[in-house]
Amino acid sequence: MMKTKILYIAGLLLFTVAFSSCNKDFLNEEPILQQTNEFTLSTFKGLNQATVGAYSPLFDTPWYGRNFVVAADIRSGNAKLSPKSSGRFRTEFQWGYNPGTAPGLWTTAYDAIARANNVINAIDAEFSEDDVTQQEIDNVKAECLFIRAIGHFDLVRLYAQPYSHDKASLGVPVILVTEIGLPERNTVEEVFTQVVNDLKEAESIIESDYVRADGNDNKGFVTKAAIQALLARVYLYMEDWQNAADYATKLINNDEFQMYTTEEYTTWDNGGVFGLEAAKVPGEIIFEIYGSEGNTAHGNWDVIAYMLSPDGYGDVGASQDLLDLFEEGDVRGNLFRTHPDFGDALWSLKYPGKSGNLREENIPVLRLSEMYLIRAEALLKGAVVSGASAAGDYSVIRTNRGLTAVSSVSLQDVYNERRRELCFEGHQLFDLARTKRELVRNDYSGTVNQNVPFPDYKWAAPIPLGETDANPNMQQNPNYN
Repeated sequence: MMKTKILYIAGLLLFTVAFSSCNKDFLNEEPILQQTNEFTLSTFKGLNQATVGAYSPLFDTPWYGRNFVVAADIRSGNAKLSPKSSGRFRTEFQWGYNPGTAPGLWTTAYDAIARANNVINAIDAEFSEDDVTQQEIDNVKAECLFIRAIGHFDLVRLYAQPYSHDKASLGVPVILVTEIGLPERNTVEEVFTQVVNDLKEAESIIESDYVRADGNDNKGFVTKAAIQALLARVYLYMEDWQNAADYATKLINNDEFQMYTTEEYTTWDNGGVFGLEAAKVPGEIIFEIYGSEGNTAHGNWDVIAYMLSPDGYGDVGASQDLLDLFEEGDVRGNLFRTHPDFGDALWSLKYPGKSGNLREENIPVLRLSEMYLIRAEALLKGAVVSGASAAGDYSVIRTNRGLTAVSSVSLQDVYNERRRELCFEGHQLFDLARTKRELVRNDYSGTVNQNVPFPDYKWAAPIPLGETDANPNMQQNPNYN
């Protein structure tokens, strides 16, 4: 059964799994292992620790730790298999998924959703405790609502056709309670509706200046700004242009965040912006995954840095298709490196590893530059924001990357800028899907699926075989049976 497989493990064993993954990177005090849900969730301290545990799956290999991000770039033409390869990502490169090799995000994201649900449902059961304010309780709930929302959002992006193409098509199950069952798939529209509802509730209850007190990296935990930034992205995918622009504007007008300057961008080849310790993270990061080997229970986190560096596995290099998009003088065009053993092949410098450790990396999820790009696209699609223009927002990116401002801009310009600015951050595949553009790859060494038209069944990954075998209500995506 799908829920038995996912929710029984993530629910009934939640605190053993979650707490074994927590460490002093997140908490100042080691949590107690092995407690029952009822006991642990009966106190605010338990709810608070369980919330920290709900972040843990985000760091794992199938999600932001590696595969979800890397696969989106290697499937979209930004990346290719490098001459140094351990055999990873060949299936993704050739769009060769089948139910037996489906992406592993399914179980990992539902694990996070189940953990978040346990906290949300405990709080909703009229939870109260002496010496704990309602605002403290609401802050914890808001964090879990965000985790549940991003879990459903990333699942529906990967395993379903885009909202902009067919919102009535099959999405993924919306899971709001951790229990054993045989759920059916909700529609894409229903999933997006739940995502928006969760984020809107989180925005309404979280303290405006809330920052988790027991975390090592303020940018690694949910804040009101992170909630608003994710709403901007979700509305973009829904083609709700005005809401996308309005929420992006909230971040653009937030003095807490500033664009990287050209000079700051050059630090990528000397430790890297994403590799910096938390105290040095520049203001452009809104929400990130804080990297440490101790973030996962196995203590051997082969993160993005290990995949993208020729000093690690180095499986994934930059494609010429991407490199050709950079203009002369664009500082981002310098964020690639060669290796003396592999000719003129290039690898991205965005993830250099912390202090030279390729198994540790901060991974950006939401950045200010994306907000400018969201608003520029929304304005071109008819949104109106007083004092803002698509060309102006586009120029903010350019002038902070060593280029000149422009007086006019097209949708294709914005699409290309998203590809340059957000490469190797897991966007291009989903940008192609939501804008209903075909995949075209010139720099390609595979044997099949060099180009993928849109629409096509392949834009929705198959549901993992174990889920459809165990749950008779779990309908497989077309053409994968």
